[in-house]
Amino acid sequence: MKAGFVSARSGSSVALGFIAFLGAAHILVRTSMYRVDYHGDPVSYIADTEALVSGRVFEKTISEGVLVYFPPLFATVLSLYRLLGVEPSDIGRYVNIASFGLIILVASYWLQRSIKFSFITIGAAVTIAVSYPLVRVSSQLFSEPLFILMTLLALINMESFLNGGKIKSGLFMTIFSALTFLTRYIGVTVIFVGALLILTHRGHPPRFKWRQAAFYSIVSSLPTALWMTRNWITNETLTGRQSECVTNQSLWDTLSQFGDQSRLWITASLDLGWLDICLWVAIALAGFEAVKALLSDRCKPLKRISLFPKDQCSIRHKKERPVLPFAAFTIAYLVVLFIIAPYTTCEPPTALRYLLPIYVPAVMTAAVWLERFLLKTYQNSGVSVLRSSESWDLSYNKTSGPLATIRWIIMGLILTIILTNITRNIALYIDILTTYDPYGYQF
Repeated sequence: MKAGFVSARSGSSVALGFIAFLGAAHILVRTSMYRVDYHGDPVSYIADTEALVSGRVFEKTISEGVLVYFPPLFATVLSLYRLLGVEPSDIGRYVNIASFGLIILVASYWLQRSIKFSFITIGAAVTIAVSYPLVRVSSQLFSEPLFILMTLLALINMESFLNGGKIKSGLFMTIFSALTFLTRYIGVTVIFVGALLILTHRGHPPRFKWRQAAFYSIVSSLPTALWMTRNWITNETLTGRQSECVTNQSLWDTLSQFGDQSRLWITASLDLGWLDICLWVAIALAGFEAVKALLSDRCKPLKRISLFPKDQCSIRHKKERPVLPFAAFTIAYLVVLFIIAPYTTCEPPTALRYLLPIYVPAVMTAAVWLERFLLKTYQNSGVSVLRSSESWDLSYNKTSGPLATIRWIIMGLILTIILTNITRNIALYIDILTTYDPYGYQF
């Protein structure tokens, strides 16, 4: 398959583009009917925009918090309203619509390049397009959609650089990492992950890796470092004064709330009963298999089949752990968020929009691991699918298949729950678009 996002599977590429278009169109129609609901931070974004447009960037008399609490990229984008003659909230709406569609497009095309099964790629794209957290936050005036898009572009180029070492990928990785940090201060986690993966990457001498990591970290951090220097000059604070309404929430409470929020994202408040237990058992099993895959370099050749690709060993070794940047970012982001947020924000660290940046990287990681889990289960299942000149032949080895059969059942339950969640979300979105329902809109 040719390098790049668009592969020879043009039909799948068209389908992914159509899914991204429908996702963006959904946000457009949704926000047209119900308008953009903004309060809290969006008010600060608009105040920052007005200050940028009026040229008050270095005024010491500027009101406390303006152009301090948030980095300047999102407000700079909103300042385009002056050129277009519309309200800042309308510009923010269109930015989030475009960001939402591009998130789906970028994530799904990377998956198409990285895995072979189109049904997994399309399923992941639909999951992102109808996801409860991403749709809700993209329908409001928050910087998270732009932040997620910059993060994805940084991580994708990071993966390309680590597995190919191309200068162009390293340049784009640095640029998008800098833009991520300029969108949200917690974007520093992307830079931290990039430096860590460069240092732990195999194939280069330590001194060379240290030089690479230092150059990447300094250049990526420099724009925001200059902005924070401006903050200190004008307000004598780097990122704003500590809020008086911090939660001081304990780590145990945060972890408990994170578990509840994760279940909400996966099941969308569905009462699954005993299926809920099967879901968590399956997740634990998939996580165990993922750890084994990361720690093992062995690859058993598949039997001669036509149901699956024939060159799985070469596929697996073509790239070294392609989802590692996405998984590493998910972990690093959660650690930083859970440690810092209780002492810097009024909302708990498990608030929907704070957790949102890990959603798409987690879906992408799960999609790649699902493909490998499917192949691993098939290899150990005792099932053989052979194609002759006249027909397909299916055989089953009873001595090696029972454990894998259980895994197939659990995997089927996971897919059933995900499909049910997608179907429910689509039905709900159609309902609130065809029947004016402000309460349903808040879903």
